[in-house]
Amino acid sequence: MAIVKMKRLRLLALRPDREELLRRLQSLGCVEIREPDIDLSEPEWAGLGKPDLSALETAREQSLLLSGALDTLRRYAPAKDGLFARRPEVTEGELFDEAVYAQGLDAARQVMEKEQNLAAKGAERAKLQTQKASLEPWSCLDAALDEEGTATVPVHFCSVPVKTDFAALEAAVDGEAGLAQLVRAGCDRELQYFLLICHHSALSACYEAMRPFGASRVTLRGWTGTAAENIALLDNRIAALEREEAECKAALAALGEKRDVLRRCADRAAQEISRGENRARLIDTDAAFVMDGWLPAENVGDVEKLLGGFSCAWEMADPAPEEYPQVPIKLKNNPVTAPFTAITEMYAMPAYDTVDPNPLMAPFFILFFGFMMNDIGYGVLMALGTAFFLAKAKPRGGMKNMMSMFFMCGISSIFWGCLTGSFFGDFLSKLFDLTGAAAGVPGYHDAAGSFIWFWKPLFTPINDTITVMIGSMILGVIQVFVGMAVSVEEKFRHGSPLDAVTQEIAWYCILIGAALAIGGPMIPGAPAVLGTVGLVVLVLGVVLLPTGSVIRSKSPLGAVTWIWDAYQGISGYFSDILSYLRLMALMMAGSIIASVFNTLGSVFGLVPFIIVAIIGNTLNLVLNLLGCYVHTMRLQCLEFFGRFYQDGGKAFRPLAVETKYVDIKEEI
Repeated sequence: MAIVKMKRLRLLALRPDREELLRRLQSLGCVEIREPDIDLSEPEWAGLGKPDLSALETAREQSLLLSGALDTLRRYAPAKDGLFARRPEVTEGELFDEAVYAQGLDAARQVMEKEQNLAAKGAERAKLQTQKASLEPWSCLDAALDEEGTATVPVHFCSVPVKTDFAALEAAVDGEAGLAQLVRAGCDRELQYFLLICHHSALSACYEAMRPFGASRVTLRGWTGTAAENIALLDNRIAALEREEAECKAALAALGEKRDVLRRCADRAAQEISRGENRARLIDTDAAFVMDGWLPAENVGDVEKLLGGFSCAWEMADPAPEEYPQVPIKLKNNPVTAPFTAITEMYAMPAYDTVDPNPLMAPFFILFFGFMMNDIGYGVLMALGTAFFLAKAKPRGGMKNMMSMFFMCGISSIFWGCLTGSFFGDFLSKLFDLTGAAAGVPGYHDAAGSFIWFWKPLFTPINDTITVMIGSMILGVIQVFVGMAVSVEEKFRHGSPLDAVTQEIAWYCILIGAALAIGGPMIPGAPAVLGTVGLVVLVLGVVLLPTGSVIRSKSPLGAVTWIWDAYQGISGYFSDILSYLRLMALMMAGSIIASVFNTLGSVFGLVPFIIVAIIGNTLNLVLNLLGCYVHTMRLQCLEFFGRFYQDGGKAFRPLAVETKYVDIKEEI
């Protein structure tokens, strides 16, 4: 339960061994390759260069092909995986099988060809439908679409806005040019269409008369025959295209059986990309290559054994202090604390050679979450739901960590629910009251005989508000003091005992001394000397605080600056401890909301009570999950981590076999 010690690896190996060595390192999965600290533009490194990236580009293209094929199958042949579907298991040999990879790429090309063919037919059908729509207004006319009339009497296809008064248009044309006739056709949402037949001598006058109505000439080039004849031809072609599209979709659905192969090949392509990206960090010559990287100290033996099979030279060394900012961070935790790595990574990885926050944070996170949820029913649902998901779906990575964390928080909620007697709020007491069984149920009853719980609750959030408030602040003080203790240990370990004594230890004395001096005499039966001891401890802290300021500033003026430090310290500790009142707020909010829903349902009888209680408690559970998670994480990241945490680390990302669709099993 600490930050894993790392070793820096420098390697010089033969160029022909590069691909096999990288593949073996990827299988081992414990070496992070980084860019060497070499400036290739300098003359002394003129013989070195970067590896060829063509293989990486090929792998990316193949990955895009496979991903596109899977996306296409997702639309036309949806997988029936289900929420709890488990990934198939393959060996590394099966994952990197060249024959299967070639088969998968061929299947992907087939899928994409079918999809492109389908898209082309869809585009053509849309074009034909647009053409059909443009011809439909003319379908009522017997005139051919290429009709131009005669030299003496031309025929023009025209249109006016749909709101135009066509009778007024005809009257205007007839008034200006008597040698003309308008033959009305159909209309669409914007225009109404008509034929203009007139003597050529009156053509200009006709257009002049139609201009105020917004008339314009319509061009129908490329068509022969009537509109009805062309629409019939278009309908036949559209129907044929629809049949061809259906055949393409059926062919794509049939290719759904290739999904498993495509998924395995997509994972294979991801490994090729990962290896290619790491290859790009190497430095090459025609005969050899240079590699620089990091590995956990616990894996030194495995890496040395692997490298011993190649003609190469290597060096492994502990990082120097000036290299600490570059050292990748790997956290080693047990099954209880490991799930909280997800929260640490969301916040920031710790700096190398500092403290791993997970073992310190995990107990408080679990305790605080359960304290705010404090319900047996909600806790049981959380624990059973996450346990079922973990057992059935076998998630990995962040999802596994999140589900494991909520499982432990569910157990904590059950624990606190047992102390408060909460089971979906006061669901049981309302249920027993409605059924008339309250008096006969063994357990704890109030003075009126109403059932409360099967044993006397230690406290209830609604009735014991002061107790909950004091408890929340006590939990806050404990966590703050633990954070200060970790800071003290870190400062002593890094050679800063003076800072530890004149800062955290001084504040320990001030806070504890003030509490004893003020609260000691108020405790019934407490010895009188308790207040005196508290006063002495308080004075000691008040002396240590300015002493540290003077020593650090190396000037008597430090005795003045400590006043500002004291003000910031007092306000900071006070506000931080008050922040833990959110524990009380969330606990009370969840209990009150559950009670409101239960009470609301109980007004209308047993059946409505059960329905309303189920709906209301479901909503309350969802809200509580979000609220408890956010506020618990906030207390860790701000109030707790702020006491000791040093961030700035980069997560350890080794070259490894990481898959999305399949699980890797050990080869027999």
